[in-house]
Amino acid sequence: METLEFKNYNLKITLSPFINIIGKEASGKTKLLKYLINRINGNGILLDGKPIDSYDLSFLRKNIAAVLKKQEFKTKYVKEELLYYQLRVNNNEEEAYKNINNFAKFFGLEEIIESEINNLSTYEKAYLKILSLLIINPSILGIDDLLTYLKIDEKMKIIKYAKENNICILNVTSNSEELLYGTDILILDHNKVVAYDKTNKFFENKNYLAKIGMNEPFIVELSSNLDYYDLLQKKYFNMRSLIDELWK
Repeated sequence: METLEFKNYNLKITLSPFINIIGKEASGKTKLLKYLINRINGNGILLDGKPIDSYDLSFLRKNIAAVLKKQEFKTKYVKEELLYYQLRVNNNEEEAYKNINNFAKFFGLEEIIESEINNLSTYEKAYLKILSLLIINPSILGIDDLLTYLKIDEKMKIIKYAKENNICILNVTSNSEELLYGTDILILDHNKVVAYDKTNKFFENKNYLAKIGMNEPFIVELSSNLDYYDLLQKKYFNMRSLIDELWK
């Protein structure tokens, strides 16, 4: 997949590893993700130039997913939730359980893997929501302002996994720190595109963030944590250099 187009927004996205979507409240951010997964009638969405409804349903289930903030869990237990969407996209059950074991180790879920979801903390629930869809390796994964609940090391693991598995993340966020994780930034206002550009170019104009009431990211802490996960080899104190190094 190379492009994703939303006619309702007059927007054509070139798919890249991590696209942040920002804007004031009720600007259309979550609605964009709902269009993508057909929670709202998705007429006018093109995938690689073809109407999205022209694709086979099994293909769309496997390749396009979104974790919505108010989305309910499908099962009672953590392990069952990690299994649910894999079976829905027809993954072999044996392979699905193998994936769960690998995920538990990589994402540090060993202590909660057998837990009831109702007993999890808020951030653990947010983590599980994301991982339950990340585990099917979709080509596009929308995340509706849930990364903000996670610890930095958990965010870094998700980024590392998505990068290594060629997954494009569409990250709706209200957290300015997350802007530095991305390759591109999209600003919406009243369901219209205000700006869409590469992250390094975006920070050349500080007016964008000021208009929507966001502060600039705290770069030193971020660069230190990226170095810890072998995504960077040194600390960065310049936003452009950090972004270029992360996604080169």
